[in-house]
Amino acid sequence: MSRICEHEFEAKDRRDPRYSLVEFDLAARTGLTIRKNHEDGYYEIVLIKQPREVKYRNVSLEKVVQMANFLEDSNDIQIGCGLLCPNKMR
Repeated sequence: MSRICEHEFEAKDRRDPRYSLVEFDLAARTGLTIRKNHEDGYYEIVLIKQPREVKYRNVSLEKVVQMANFLEDSNDIQIGCGLLCPNKMR
């Protein structure tokens, strides 16, 4: 099981502050990752390769995780704070 924490997406990428610094990679065979678009607050599933093509987007992390689990044909991704959650580190 993999755990995804919404707090990890709060930091912006210095190279491109429109997006989160952290990305959550799905199974390698999918070639997809989850990131947050800080311009509109949507979570996105995008292709890892360039150019980055958005495959799915939703304001709800829960909906994005549901789609990610569907694409991976599993229920391995769960939402919750982990040991390295930025909110726990404060």
